[in-house]
Amino acid sequence: MERWDIDRYRRPALVPCEVSSGGEVLTIGIADDLIDLSFEGVARDEVAGVVEQLMRPSSDVWVKLNEGECPAWIRALTEQLDALSLIEETDCGIASVTSDTERAIALCAQVGRRLAVVVEKRLAMYKDVLAAVHTMLADNVQDREQAAFPFSNEEAGPLANNFALQALYFQLAYARRNAPELLIAWQRVLAEVFAHLRWHPATAIAQDTTRDGINRIASLDSTDLQMYLLSFAHFVEIAPLRVGRRVTSAPTDNLREPCSGLVLAARAERLLLKALDGLGGNVYASAALASDAITPLVKGLYIEQYHVTDRFVEILGPLLSRRLKRNLRTRLFQYFQEEYGHEAFELATCVALGVNEADVRASVPLPLTALYIDAYTVLADRLPTAFFTSIMVTEGLRDQRSPVHEHIAALVERALHAGDIVVKHGETNDELNHPSLSRLFLADVPFVTPQEQRDSLDAALFMLEVNVRQLESVAFFYGDQTQLRFHGLHEGRRPLEI
Repeated sequence: MERWDIDRYRRPALVPCEVSSGGEVLTIGIADDLIDLSFEGVARDEVAGVVEQLMRPSSDVWVKLNEGECPAWIRALTEQLDALSLIEETDCGIASVTSDTERAIALCAQVGRRLAVVVEKRLAMYKDVLAAVHTMLADNVQDREQAAFPFSNEEAGPLANNFALQALYFQLAYARRNAPELLIAWQRVLAEVFAHLRWHPATAIAQDTTRDGINRIASLDSTDLQMYLLSFAHFVEIAPLRVGRRVTSAPTDNLREPCSGLVLAARAERLLLKALDGLGGNVYASAALASDAITPLVKGLYIEQYHVTDRFVEILGPLLSRRLKRNLRTRLFQYFQEEYGHEAFELATCVALGVNEADVRASVPLPLTALYIDAYTVLADRLPTAFFTSIMVTEGLRDQRSPVHEHIAALVERALHAGDIVVKHGETNDELNHPSLSRLFLADVPFVTPQEQRDSLDAALFMLEVNVRQLESVAFFYGDQTQLRFHGLHEGRRPLEI
């Protein structure tokens, strides 16, 4: 981390003080405190004059200091005053906040209008969905304290068997803990939709329309705001459609006795293998196997993988502060150390394939990529057993090959300068035995209740579906491109469409 210095202030000023002199000492008074300034080789009156000017942020002294035109003793003086915490930033940033807020509000309105155009065409189909989402945005303790999977049965209301609404549930759970500003942004999107439709659910939720509340949206990173606005709109858009239905499920009512973690791991492996067979082929697999060149489809895969690995610290973070058994905590910290920094592999691969590094960093992850990250983070926070069970989805099932990923890796290995990077990443994962992680974690969980079993198995199935859908969204967005375009709303980018 770099050192703080006086040049980092935008509009600095010395804290208002009284200046007095006596003999060779100059005294400045700040409230009840007196500070004596001694100096050599400079007239006392000259120092007093500079101190007087330093109290004015518009003083020429600050301008000359910033331009490197002040004598060395003035810089030394300001650095000493800053070390005493007597220099303050007078630029409150209101102009910047106002500008950022206006841009954020405009972005919310833009996404809201886009969603409204889709909804307007089939309003009757969307009314129940809009009412459900409107209610989900209510910030109450009951929602926040629900179990990881409150929708694993038919009594779960509109969330039952609806993948899109379950996805929104996870993103709302993530936002309430990590980015409550998003709730205000999403409410503004819905308000824009309702205003356009001239219709709203009977039970209205009061929005935070205060200036402070609206300004909170501006505290979000602009790329993150785009990501979550587009993700929210996407899942609302597909919720009443066939593509929005949940396609993975398994009867778990027969799980009425406790079991060990290793038993749960074996049950999850059998369940996932069966679910994979039931899902059959997918658009991504077909498109990837048909590709014999480094196309935007290939580049897009590594761009989205970069976004996932770039937020790995966030995903695992909630587990690292838990007071778990010592051996399990040791494994978690080892996993953290083994995965930390893997985004460098993905980014290096993107660059080697000819993608600009700054563009990759600034790109907006696809909605399913955002969900992938958020859902794992919520599971890690709310139900570690479900996280341990479902992590086999992302790390791979033991002794299972992936012809699609092998084909893509072979393509990239043949690309200029990219092969060594990809091979190193793959070898690193193999050497670390990450496909065994679920079993290794769950081996240190001796007792799993029936409810935890049901939640954990449903979590594994849900994450499997998220994974498959995320890969298909990569194929859908990048697959038909001849020249790489990034996801987003600005600079010629485009949002994901159904």
